[in-house]
Amino acid sequence: MDKNGKLFGKISIIDLAVILLILVVAAGAIFRFTSPNAAVDTGDGDISFTIRIEGVRDFTLDYYFIGLPVHDRQTNQFIGVISSIDAVPHYVHQVLHDGSVATIAMPDHITIYLGLEASARIEDGGIYAQGNYAVAVGSIININTRYVQVQGRIYSLELQ
Repeated sequence: MDKNGKLFGKISIIDLAVILLILVVAAGAIFRFTSPNAAVDTGDGDISFTIRIEGVRDFTLDYYFIGLPVHDRQTNQFIGVISSIDAVPHYVHQVLHDGSVATIAMPDHITIYLGLEASARIEDGGIYAQGNYAVAVGSIININTRYVQVQGRIYSLELQ
C-alpha cells in the first residue's frame, strides 16, 4: 500500500471494501431467494380456529351469527366463516385501596370466543387461512364482518 492508501498503486482500500460488500450482499440475496428450502409445501387442508375478543359491549354479540363471512380489516381479504359463538362476562383486575387486587366483572361488557372455519395451506413456515392469511395462536387479528370491526387474538387453532 502506498502513501495515498492505494493497493498496488491502483485500487483504494475503500473501493475494495465497497466492492466486497456488494458481492456479499448479492450472494446473500441469491442464496435467500433460490434456496430449495425457502417454501416447502406440505399440503392443504381445513382448519378451525378461535378468536378471543375481549372487553366489548354486550350488544356486540347480536352482530355475529353462524355462517357470517369474516375478512381482514386492512386488506378486506376473506379469512373464514363463523362456525361457533360463545360469550362470557369480561373481568378486569383492579387494585384496591388496601393494596390487594380484586377481579371484578365489568358491567355490560363481555369476552367473545368466535370460532372460524377455513381452508388452509400448510407450509414449513406456517399455516395460512384461505391460502395466504397467516394464522398462529397468540397472534393479533383485526377482523371485519358485514356489521362489526374488532381486534382479537387467536386463542386456539386446530387442523382438521
